[in-house]
Amino acid sequence: MSKISKEAFEYLNKLRQNPQIAISKLQEHLKLFKGNIVYKPGEIPLQTNEGPKVVNECIQFLQNQKPVGPLTWSNGLECAARDHVKDTGPKGVTGHTGTDGSSMSDRIEKYGVWNVTIGENISYGQTTGEDVIIQLIVDDGVSSRGHRKNCFKAEFGAVGIFDGDHKQFKTQCVFDFAGAFQDNASCGNQYQGQSAPMQYREQGTFAKEQSKDPDDKIVRDAYDYLNQVRQNPTIPIPKLQELMKLFKGNVLHKPGEIPLQTIEGTKVIQELIVFLQKQQPLQPLTYDKGLEQACIDHVKDTGPKGVTGHTGTDGSSLSDRIERYGEWNGKIGENISYGQKNGQDVIIQLLIDDGVGTRGHRKNCFSPDFLLVGIAVGDHKQYQTQCVFDFAGEFTQKGAQGYQSKASQQFQTQNMKDQMKSMMQGGKGGNGDALNPQNQEEEKLPPGCVSVSTSTAVTVKNGQKITKITKTYKFKDGQTKTSVQTLTEG
Repeated sequence: MSKISKEAFEYLNKLRQNPQIAISKLQEHLKLFKGNIVYKPGEIPLQTNEGPKVVNECIQFLQNQKPVGPLTWSNGLECAARDHVKDTGPKGVTGHTGTDGSSMSDRIEKYGVWNVTIGENISYGQTTGEDVIIQLIVDDGVSSRGHRKNCFKAEFGAVGIFDGDHKQFKTQCVFDFAGAFQDNASCGNQYQGQSAPMQYREQGTFAKEQSKDPDDKIVRDAYDYLNQVRQNPTIPIPKLQELMKLFKGNVLHKPGEIPLQTIEGTKVIQELIVFLQKQQPLQPLTYDKGLEQACIDHVKDTGPKGVTGHTGTDGSSLSDRIERYGEWNGKIGENISYGQKNGQDVIIQLLIDDGVGTRGHRKNCFSPDFLLVGIAVGDHKQYQTQCVFDFAGEFTQKGAQGYQSKASQQFQTQNMKDQMKSMMQGGKGGNGDALNPQNQEEEKLPPGCVSVSTSTAVTVKNGQKITKITKTYKFKDGQTKTSVQTLTEG
């Protein structure tokens, strides 16, 4: 990665997370105008289309722009951008169509599989990464402000950037964006000197075959909307405000549906709106077919029998189902929604989390520990429909490169998982079941206790794994009590 591309990537992400940081630079830029001509020291005067008017408009835009999630780097998208720079630069061509007739999507699809949406920005004539971004967000002469919109588009989760010489304008810098992008191996690793978190795990051909988009429309819509909300948490607020108008007391009256008696009424929705206004953007989740299969198993098992909760009719737990298809690491969790007919309503139900004091489903939706998800939907005997989400921090599917069975690992993690599960109550009709005790609504709390938080520390000493689990209980009178359990393995 060149210095300009690196600076542009870093400044764009700072700007997405704090749109106001560019205002002072734009205010200084305004001082360089004489009429519609910009006089930068040491540079040829530049005739603009809109003059200072568009800069002032950009400042106003930035003052009102909500933060959005940072973009992750994609080697494949960088390669698509590189191809366009090397094709058009030497010939002095501008625009998004290659000299061979290739479109943006042609170039991007050469290096992987994209999801949700894609876009492309091209800057000309700039010599620093920061000036590249400033040019794109000012967007002089572009009435649609398409470059600016791409810079702040919440649906974008990944980007690749490449800059190089241009015969007419000396320099050009190309940005290729995607909602999510699964790189293939044909491009090679172009990212130099920095960590580049990816939306799709790089597992060669296996990842390409297994980490695909969801197929069912409800599943696909739920996945897309969940990722949009993670990257821009304020998106659901208008929908929630409209939903509040449908309440009479604690009863929700949706047009054409049977009135629904809720537990908390509009109070929980108001609380959710405040939560969303404060929630920081997170990176989108990658879709995983192995986790999806674990969800399918639970849907097919419990749906025809009208069973609810996280325990299968065969006694299987969330981890049992996930471990049929691979090895997880970090943290796993499960959400189940009942009775919803479209993906967006599924997510809204889980975010509201009516009657769940811990807001376990909401926490799962916004957990930064989760990077992967699989989803399945199906019929339910009692509630007509159910939608199951299985989340994981890391997951290696059976048959993938690097997969190891538990028996082959030096330190076994299964005993620890089993012991942690034994400390919790199995899901009795609840929907949010992350394998982290603080998200377990079903744990029996001491009288007067209003909440419990759990922390776990793991150390290895003399060949033994020592796990210290600390629970802190908070009571109505403000007092707290702490209990500590130590588990030793090996």
